Amino acid sequence: MTRHIIFDCDGVLIDSEILSFAVDERMLPEYGITLGAAELARTFGGVAYREMVAELNARFGTDIDPAAYQQQCEAELARLFATDLRAIAGMAELLGCLIVPFALASGSDLARLDQCLSITGLSVFFEGRIFSAQQVAHGKPAPDVFLLAAKTCGWEPESCLVIEDSPSGVIAAGAAGMRCVGFLGGAHRNAGDEGILRDAGAEYVAGSSADLHRYLRELGLISRNGDGRG
Repeated sequence: MTRHIIFDCDGVLIDSEILSFAVDERMLPEYGITLGAAELARTFGGVAYREMVAELNARFGTDIDPAAYQQQCEAELARLFATDLRAIAGMAELLGCLIVPFALASGSDLARLDQCLSITGLSVFFEGRIFSAQQVAHGKPAPDVFLLAAKTCGWEPESCLVIEDSPSGVIAAGAAGMRCVGFLGGAHRNAGDEGILRDAGAEYVAGSSADLHRYLRELGLISRNGDGRG
């Protein structure tokens, strides 16, 4: 029985992926790699910088330093987020309606998570329950960050439902022994992406925060009157 929820951050709570992969699209030609933001999002959504760069180096025969590339991108993103970052529409209201404990587990570093949650006003929902791939040996699609979140919160993996927008995140949830719902509410996703999330193992794919709200209410994770008070 599901008694806890673990949210991904980028592309689920905040509309950051469209901004992040636009930066990658601009940065990568400096290293001889030309990939569009849409392809990058489809391939590397939810994947930590170190895993993404390792795969790009293997694929293109490049020698990009992961730490240096991340620093370059994060500096640009910090400026972009300060002016353009928004929470996914309806997510703050959804979080306020939940009647079960929940946490956040992301491929982003803790400093970036702190910045993003502060900018979007979502920090208050996750105090003491924020986990990053920075804290574990392997990022998604490995299950490490989800298992860290569950262990730290004192939750059994089988009691957790993960909300994810990327195939790598869905695969990670399955590897952790957790149920997973896919989410297409971010600007980098479209209805045509439902199949890749289902193929990765999502039990359901929500097209918006309203759709997700309805599904979680059906599971008994949101009160029937929808206000979180039971």
